[in-house]
Amino acid sequence: MQDLKKNKKRIANHQNKQMDNNVIEQEKHEEEEYDELNRGCGSKQKSQCSNNNNNGCNTNHNNGCNTNHNDCDCDCDCGCNTNHHNNCGCNTKPKCEPCEAEEKNCVDNKKCGPECCNPIVAPKFSTANSVPFAIEANRVFDTMMFQTFTDAIAPNGEALSFEYDVVEVRGRIPRSGQVNVTIEKICMNYSGVVIDPGCTTLEDYDLQPLDPAVGRPCETNFEYAVCGEKNIKCCNQGKGKNVVYKQRGLTVTVEDLVLELRGKCGCTEITVFAYPAVRGLGGQTRRCEDVEFIFNTLSAPICLPADGRSATLRQDFQTDLTVDCIGKAILKCVDDDPCESYYDLCIPNDIDLVLCLQCVVSTLINEQIVVLGSSDPVKPRLVDTFNKVCDFKTCGPKNDADNNHNGGCGCSR
Repeated sequence: MQDLKKNKKRIANHQNKQMDNNVIEQEKHEEEEYDELNRGCGSKQKSQCSNNNNNGCNTNHNNGCNTNHNDCDCDCDCGCNTNHHNNCGCNTKPKCEPCEAEEKNCVDNKKCGPECCNPIVAPKFSTANSVPFAIEANRVFDTMMFQTFTDAIAPNGEALSFEYDVVEVRGRIPRSGQVNVTIEKICMNYSGVVIDPGCTTLEDYDLQPLDPAVGRPCETNFEYAVCGEKNIKCCNQGKGKNVVYKQRGLTVTVEDLVLELRGKCGCTEITVFAYPAVRGLGGQTRRCEDVEFIFNTLSAPICLPADGRSATLRQDFQTDLTVDCIGKAILKCVDDDPCESYYDLCIPNDIDLVLCLQCVVSTLINEQIVVLGSSDPVKPRLVDTFNKVCDFKTCGPKNDADNNHNGGCGCSR
């Protein structure tokens, strides 16, 4: 067994020595051929290259000079490149294929659809093809509307100011002195509007909020249950009773407010961010994320049923955030750096942020009413179907096959 291992080792060493000898002989042979070509390029062949051309090259002969093939990049000492199919004996580089993406099945990108859309329009019907329906609904007994506005203040009740950050200047601005900027557009960015209706009262009536969680983002409707009280005088006249409605402490909070001011100085376009802030002692400012709008008391009489029926008081709010006109803005360069310049914007009258509020107050009573409607409901738009695997129609016998599966209701298998 040991003799067998020794023989294998002796054979492997013998093969490695033979391979090394072959590599050395091959390198010597290539060096001799390369020397022969250099001698040829430097003597006889070089004389042929300098026959008819000013640069000493003749491309009409098959010489041993450097060739410039599509798949060859030679570097010989003859100093000329020919387009003939000769062999310099130089190292060649393989031709590279262009970098191209693998072809696959391609389709055009489909449009996601228009930004605007059309709501569903119910089909028209007449008394000839309609049927009466008795429904329970809230009927508007009385309604009124308040429209008002107020200025913004800081969350702690302090006067609101703004801190300006010049983020972009497209064009030239004088490096010395100051220039007037005309504000052309004001964009308001915020994360939400929170309405707190405050304290709502009706004279001589107890109000119970139907949803006590008030002050939620995007909540604009607030309802209260009103217990009925009978008024003999008004009831005998077939009228309702006037009750004074008051709403105190109505507050609207705009969260994470940032104003974007876009203006011009000549042809130079300027973009500035304005952050709400509170100005402290010494002129220093402190930014605040939210701003508040506190409204005065809303008060007016509203009509309630006089026969003792209960009612619902509903408040529907709509808000519109806006800015009063900005007459003058001053821009100046405070640091002229070769890489980046820094600017400072000043609005002498500051920004007057205003919130317009519309409040619709209604009293609703529950009644049974009869309406005329079509027997065919509004059909929704079918988006997708998997070969009608599922059947969501009204349960009922359709055929013998469906009668064996819950009266034809549900998914068919």
